[in-house]
Amino acid sequence: MSALLSAWVAEIVLIAYRGAKSGSTANNPIPHLALPSEYASTFIIFGALAFIPGQGQRVASAVGWGLVVATFLDLWNPGGTVKTAASSDTTAPATTS
Repeated sequence: MSALLSAWVAEIVLIAYRGAKSGSTANNPIPHLALPSEYASTFIIFGALAFIPGQGQRVASAVGWGLVVATFLDLWNPGGTVKTAASSDTTAPATTS
């Protein structure tokens, strides 16, 4: 089993686990099941990484495992949006005299 295939299987397991532990939400009306779009997005991304030839497979595997880590840390949601850092509003409200 290649490193990229292992990363994809780990990603699928994380998606299934996240879906199993979550309940019904606004984005997912079916409780305890991941949306098919989450699986499809990993298939597309990891499938595209699999087309990288030769020595580039090491980089593709590193990117694949990076996606797994990002999913584990909840920084990337397959089939959803990327979470950004919370911005702090440092401007003071305008006062009127």
